Amino acid sequence: MLISKILKIVVFAFFDLFVFVFCGIYMMGYDDFYNESQGEYFSFSSMKTEYKIVWGFYNFWIFLNCLLLIYFIYRIYKRFILK
Repeated sequence: MLISKILKIVVFAFFDLFVFVFCGIYMMGYDDFYNESQGEYFSFSSMKTEYKIVWGFYNFWIFLNCLLLIYFIYRIYKRFILK
C-alpha cells in the first residue's frame, strides 16, 4: 500500500516535470524565430497563436501547482498542528 502511494507521487512528479520541460522546449521556438519588427519581446503581439496557447497553458500549470502546494501545506497543518 505504501509503495503504491510512493509510486503515484513519483509518477505525478515526473509528469509535472515533463509538462514544464515540454513548455520550455516548445517556447524555445519562439526565441529562435523572434523578430523585433513584430513587437516587443515576449508580448502577445509578437507571438504566433501556438506560442500564445503554450504560454497560457504554462501559466495555468504554474497556478495549478501553487494550488496543489497550498493544499498539501493545509493537509500537513491539519494533520500535525491541529491534533
